[in-house]
Amino acid sequence: MSTTTASDTPAPDTPTIRLRRSDERGFEDFGWTDNWMTFSFANYHDPEWVHFGPLRVMVENHIQPHEGFGAHPHRDAEILTYVSSGTLTHGDNQGHTAEVSAGEMQLISAGSQGMVHSEENLHDTVEHNYQMWFVPDRPGTDFYYGQKKYTPAERQGQFRCYVSPDGREGTMPINTDAFVYAGLFAPGDTATHPLDAGRGAWLQVVEGQLTIETGPDTLTLHSGDGVGLTHTDALTLTATADSEVLLFDVRMDVPRLWT
Repeated sequence: MSTTTASDTPAPDTPTIRLRRSDERGFEDFGWTDNWMTFSFANYHDPEWVHFGPLRVMVENHIQPHEGFGAHPHRDAEILTYVSSGTLTHGDNQGHTAEVSAGEMQLISAGSQGMVHSEENLHDTVEHNYQMWFVPDRPGTDFYYGQKKYTPAERQGQFRCYVSPDGREGTMPINTDAFVYAGLFAPGDTATHPLDAGRGAWLQVVEGQLTIETGPDTLTLHSGDGVGLTHTDALTLTATADSEVLLFDVRMDVPRLWT
């Protein structure tokens, strides 16, 4: 099926689709970890893939045992890490030391004053995570640290919300107009996520295989594939294998402090 770029104008009631196949992402292999980059990041730059609304960075990592990212700084960024398997150990200069385990999300608002942190796999098995950076929609934000976890049973067959702009219903508050979900789906499971006008949905397959309805067509996605949809009122998926999925519901015209 054909795909469109963000600059194309769709026909009425026709979704705009941005398809990002796993093997088309930017890639780096450092030996102790890999970087699979959906959008331009660090030494990888593709002018066609810079952001999706306020979602500016998405990197998939497999960190080898007893390896990790040493202390490094951030500022003016909303940093979200989702652990699919293994355990990631976090430490920062704000006094936090914590382990982030499978099915858990960590949110760090680096704040306008910035912070320094480390991310390490101190265990004997490979740790698999996705890390996303969102651009805050206003200057002068404060530091925030949070973690939220759902059990596999709580995520099975549905999307569970981890992050929202206002911290509703126990979710972690993020300084931009974004809702972040994760779910587990068995073959035959179907889920629909509604979208309001002016919003987009990015669906990222962490593991598995599924289809999504895109108007009259059906698109099949595999592990590592991602797709962004705009100009539609809902996203509907059907799992065709056991699948783990991330979903980002974002305001597409949110102000961005950096590009």
